[in-house]
Amino acid sequence: MKKFLVFFSTFYCSVLFAHDNEHANDRWIHVTGIGESVASPDLAILRLGVISTAKSAKLATELNNASIAKIFRVLEDLGLSMNDLETDRFQLVPQREYRKGLAPLITGYQVTNTLVLRIRELDRVGEIMQAAIDAGGNNFESLTYAVEDDEQYVEKARLLAVENALFKAMELTEPLDAKVGKPLTIQELSGHPRPMHDRRMMQADMMVESVPVQAPSELKTEVRVQVKFELE
Repeated sequence: MKKFLVFFSTFYCSVLFAHDNEHANDRWIHVTGIGESVASPDLAILRLGVISTAKSAKLATELNNASIAKIFRVLEDLGLSMNDLETDRFQLVPQREYRKGLAPLITGYQVTNTLVLRIRELDRVGEIMQAAIDAGGNNFESLTYAVEDDEQYVEKARLLAVENALFKAMELTEPLDAKVGKPLTIQELSGHPRPMHDRRMMQADMMVESVPVQAPSELKTEVRVQVKFELE
C-alpha cells in the first residue's frame, strides 16, 4: 500500500511539473489590427414610401395603394429600372384611443408601405426624390451612399488590418526583448465588412420646392482583425 502511495505521489508531481513546463513555454501576444480603404460611391439607396390613414382598414389600404402605384409610374417614366425598386415593408396598424377604465377604442387604421430604390445616376438623386414627393411620397426614411462592388476595397482593408496587427505586436514587444513569431489564430471581428455609409434622415414636409442633395466624395471601408502571435 505504501509503495502504491509513493508511486502515485511521484507520478502526480511529474504530471504537474510537465504541465507547468508546458505553460511556461506558452508565450504569446494578442493584438487587434485595423485596416481602412477609401472609394468613391457609385450607388445611392433611397428608402421612401407612403403613410396613409383612414377610418377603415380597407380605405387606408386603397389610398396607400393608389399613391404607391403612382410613384411606380413616375419612377418608371423617369427611366428607372423596376429591378432597382422593391417593397421593403408593408404594415397595417389600428389606431387606438386609450380611455381610463375602458377597453381601447379603435379610431382608424394606418398603412405604411416602404420602398427601397437603388439609384445609379448620383446626379439625379434630388430630381428623383422630388418626383416621388410630388407623386404622393410622404415618408422618407434615409438616403445611403455605397460602393456597389466593394470586394476589392474590403480585401485591401483586410490586408492592411493584418499588417497593422503585426506592426502593433512588434511595437509592443520591442521593449521586452521578445521576438514576434508565427500567428497562432486570426479572427476577423467585423464579420462581413461593408463600407461605412453616409446616411441622411429626411422629413417630407421639409421638402417644399426642391431636394438639394450632395453625394459624399468618398466612403471608407474598415476591417478589424484579432491576431494571436507566438513569442520567441
